[in-house]
Amino acid sequence: MDVKLIEPISRKLNNLGRAYLSRLAKQVEPLGISRYYYALTYICYNDGRLTQKALANELGKDKSLIVNVIDTLTEQGFVYRETNPADRREHLLKVTAKGKKAVPKLVEAFEALNKNITEDISDEELKIFNIVLKKMENNIKSSTENNNETNLNNTP
Repeated sequence: MDVKLIEPISRKLNNLGRAYLSRLAKQVEPLGISRYYYALTYICYNDGRLTQKALANELGKDKSLIVNVIDTLTEQGFVYRETNPADRREHLLKVTAKGKKAVPKLVEAFEALNKNITEDISDEELKIFNIVLKKMENNIKSSTENNNETNLNNTP
């Protein structure tokens, strides 16, 4: 049997992501946050103006996953939910004092790690990298949408 081995691009991206998060976790371990670092910084940046639904949309995540993210960050003492006075069915996300102390240190860790892993990469190369990633994201979204349309059209 003649099988051609092709490494999926996702494998490379996953390996990079895992290595990045592993280093980041070690750097921020003293803060007492175990994951969802970017979600915390995003909530802090939008402190009190963001609902769970809006966070899910902004981060491109399923609403049920965002509930777990918020639950975890709440249990760790970084965020809390407050009923939206404009719409009592919604909850606004707010950052605790502990969260407000941790976020600048998280941002420092992001900056340091980003600088470290891009050390020998020029600004032009990074620009191209980001353009290519965005094109891949658009391509996969487009092909997924096209497949969904095809599947709907083929439904008896």
